[in-house]
Amino acid sequence: MAWHLSVFVVNEPGKLEKITRVLSEAGLNIRAISMASTGEFGVVRVLVNDPPRGLAALQAARFTVAMRRILVAQIPDAPGAMHGLLVTLSRASVNVEDCYGFVIEEGKKAAIVFEVEKFPEAEHALQGTGIHLLADAEIYRM
Repeated sequence: MAWHLSVFVVNEPGKLEKITRVLSEAGLNIRAISMASTGEFGVVRVLVNDPPRGLAALQAARFTVAMRRILVAQIPDAPGAMHGLLVTLSRASVNVEDCYGFVIEEGKKAAIVFEVEKFPEAEHALQGTGIHLLADAEIYRM
């Protein structure tokens, strides 16, 4: 079971620097990061190589943070690949609550990180489609 960190922040200068400083000082490697803001507040999603250690470090630094379960799908780095993933999940009535992506190898492989409300259904829907769900060890050592 894989996890990323969701950090609640006040939307002000230096907010990302503070998070990355804490994680860096804890010896953690940031694999991916995304941020969404709504006016004066935001949520930063961080994929690190050791989520429990990241959670502890950010909590010790007085951040409001939670570990959230994720799936990471490896797809081709090609037009329409993400659409194909989403069509599969949609047909299985799986709601994607959050997602972001990054390129693993340009022109070859990309990764889509997503939270869903029905994890077993999402995993089942993707079996046999050629979409590879990354194992925890694969995610944390990217």
